[in-house]
Amino acid sequence: MSKGDNRLKILYIIDELKNKSDENHYVKTSELIASLNAKNLSADRKSVYSYIESLIDYGMNIEKSKKGYKLLSRDFELAELKMLVDALGASRCIPAKKTQDIIRKLEGLTSEYNRSQLHRQIYLENAVKSDNWSVIYSIDAIHNAIALNKQISFNYLNTVLDFGTEDKLQKKPKTDENDEPKLYIQSPYALLWKNENYYMLSYDKESLQRKTFRVDRMVNVSVLKTKRDGGKYFAKFDTAKYANTAFSMFSGESADVVLRVKNDLIGVILDRFGNEAGIYKDDEEHFLCTVSVQKSIMFFSWLCGFGDGIELKSPRNIRKEYTEYLESLLDVYKKK
Repeated sequence: MSKGDNRLKILYIIDELKNKSDENHYVKTSELIASLNAKNLSADRKSVYSYIESLIDYGMNIEKSKKGYKLLSRDFELAELKMLVDALGASRCIPAKKTQDIIRKLEGLTSEYNRSQLHRQIYLENAVKSDNWSVIYSIDAIHNAIALNKQISFNYLNTVLDFGTEDKLQKKPKTDENDEPKLYIQSPYALLWKNENYYMLSYDKESLQRKTFRVDRMVNVSVLKTKRDGGKYFAKFDTAKYANTAFSMFSGESADVVLRVKNDLIGVILDRFGNEAGIYKDDEEHFLCTVSVQKSIMFFSWLCGFGDGIELKSPRNIRKEYTEYLESLLDVYKKK
């Protein structure tokens, strides 16, 4: 390695500033010289001063003081990195090993003194995480297909309970009428993050309907040369509204319902439906709200969770279906 290669010297100085300095730590000139000498790159104080000035002229926000030098700004603040690490840890669709790999890369964006703060007490060993290692690449393929206006093909995993095997839970591709792994051909239009999982919204040419797939259950995703179908359908489709009205991404018939809600549950309604919910007073302890939902078992289950705190008032036909759903649950527990 050339002792006079100034290009390498300035690059190594950048590395030292990123790794050894932050808002509470400086790197001394002597430390920069020692670091360069350890790499067989000769340096003295005058040359280090010159490199620092060149970096400042380039636009790096470096503070100079008697204590040494420190990098004042980075691509990501520590608080932003913590938030990203927390989001990765909470995401069920990203496997534990891939989560750890990404966190290690994020640690390289802050100083060595702050890296321990990115461990964040996230216990990945026992976290509920996907074991589909290819999910990151599936997401990338879907984004590419959307950008290129192309269809995709994939297999879709199904969990099968088999007590005759050592591992009772077997994940196998869904099969076709010939008991072969079914190859799905879909036109992807959107990716939604919901309930710590990624979902793909697509158009299915065979059924002429919108479909929803969990991305961590998709394997062998390939971008095809054929153009997407369903452009006219999705041109009128409100993806954001669908995300707010679908319960656990279970599709159902769209309907406007009126709910009678206790006042202290206003936060629940706003968290679930946003500011689009029509809210007006019923009595001193309750308010009425009109919201759009995807009618499904998961919607009824959501209502159950609040007991008498939320009452489904109308329409009559959905109230009747909900009553029948509750009665069917009672029948299960009345059996001897």
